[in-house]
Amino acid sequence: MCACDKYDIIIEGGQSNAEGSGIGPVTKYKEFVPTEQIVYMNVEKEITIADGVRVAYPDKDFIFETASERENNGQKYGDLALTFAEDYINASLLREERKLLIIRGAIGGTSFNLKQWGVDGSVYTKMIEMTDYAMKLNPENRVVAFLWHQGEGDTNHTPADIYRQKMEAVLHDIRARYGKMPFIAGDFVPEWIPTRLENCLGLARVYRQISSDNQKAAFVESDGLLSNNQMMNNGDNIHFCREALYELGHRYFDAFSKMIK
Repeated sequence: MCACDKYDIIIEGGQSNAEGSGIGPVTKYKEFVPTEQIVYMNVEKEITIADGVRVAYPDKDFIFETASERENNGQKYGDLALTFAEDYINASLLREERKLLIIRGAIGGTSFNLKQWGVDGSVYTKMIEMTDYAMKLNPENRVVAFLWHQGEGDTNHTPADIYRQKMEAVLHDIRARYGKMPFIAGDFVPEWIPTRLENCLGLARVYRQISSDNQKAAFVESDGLLSNNQMMNNGDNIHFCREALYELGHRYFDAFSKMIK
């Protein structure tokens, strides 16, 4: 990766289902194969659990690396942005001389309630800092999509009307900075929704309203997508399994492709 590279930029924000916490086999799709065409931009962070997730960012350079599924103890974790990126390339949207850069702004457990998201939120501010840096690398760089999955951390803390105000402010701010890029959000894990039914339905309605009230905004349904628990029988019903994240990325791209026609 060098400053001479020209990037189509995908901003990926939210919490753990955007960051990618899905495990398990992938049988319906070809497993993601890293390519120099798709690049991650990461930032070092220190996570502590004290009355909710707390995030600190050491004063270190941003990290550019060939995008790949993260691994821990030999186990791969999916990322919806990777299948989205593959579909973007397969649809011939990436010009030959350009690369795709995925801004990895999502962090598990973060919320509007803890003032991490929102236009003055610490995690949102860092995501903007990362994007600003990427945009300055080359005058031909451009943001092409904002992929978002968040809300689990706010379902019991942030009323739907307040959540909508904060989410719409984020969308307005990021578009004012980088242009009116498509914005795609997605519904919660179906197995988890009944555990906080009214709150989940309330936030889902917020995203449906945002997608209907704003041009180039879409809300992706999660019907039929399995949790880690359903795939691995491990009790984790809040996270999409790895194969579900592959499918979710395809659904995000399908929504994106309809918006850019």
